[in-house]
Amino acid sequence: MTGFGLAELETPKFTVKVELKSLNSKFLELNVRMPRNWQHKELELRREVGKLVERGTAQLAIHINYKLNEDKITPLNKELALYYLNEVNDLAKESGWEPKSLLNNIFLVPNVLQPTDDTPDDEDWKQILQAVKLAFDQFDSFRQTEGAALYAELSKMSAGILQRMMALAPFEQERLQTVKDRILKDLQSLNQEQMDKNRFEQELIYYIEKLDISEEKVRLKQHCDFFEETLKLRSSGKKLGFITQEMGREINTIGSKSNHHLMQRSVVEMKDELEKIKEQINNVL
Repeated sequence: MTGFGLAELETPKFTVKVELKSLNSKFLELNVRMPRNWQHKELELRREVGKLVERGTAQLAIHINYKLNEDKITPLNKELALYYLNEVNDLAKESGWEPKSLLNNIFLVPNVLQPTDDTPDDEDWKQILQAVKLAFDQFDSFRQTEGAALYAELSKMSAGILQRMMALAPFEQERLQTVKDRILKDLQSLNQEQMDKNRFEQELIYYIEKLDISEEKVRLKQHCDFFEETLKLRSSGKKLGFITQEMGREINTIGSKSNHHLMQRSVVEMKDELEKIKEQINNVL
């Protein structure tokens, strides 16, 4: 389910800003951006966020603004910088190049600027995790608001399928009577004396039973009720997907047995509602 959360936490040493957002996905795909001196904590952070977000294409960005200059500045490897400066100066003399043009990018040379080897304070890490938790609280609140609207929409669609199923009733008896009349009309052209009436009645009953949709309607009603119950459960997205598959089977069977244009129209409308449900349950955890 989509979500967004933003939190900012002030500490005596720094200000940390955390942004968490996600899009729908079947699995958890977490992209983490954090300061370089905290990257050794990334695996721990991924485990903690994975417990909270569960699934989705999520992005977590942590920005830290230190208050003291000594905390902001990346230490300079003076020994390495002096070595490169001397080498560049000698190269400039040999080639005739201006030393200034060669020295412009000295700070881009690998390892000239390097993070401190000091281990970051565990207390600072706790503050950062607290900011992540605050961002998740906003993120989760966003999802709950969206989830409530999604629940109402899915419940409405499920009720729409049942409503259209109930609309089939007036046409069922009419359809069966039409079938009987057509068969009897066709038989009038045959030799009545050669017709076995008992066998005819058996065949007629068998044919009518093949068109009966009572069992399919009962099962579809049960699936819709189960769908409503499952909507109230946490992390029910996959189960809802399985239920919609069963609903689709019953609707397809009803459609194959309808043999009536108005009934088939209702079946098309049920299929339309079901496709809308399938699209929306991708947003359910």
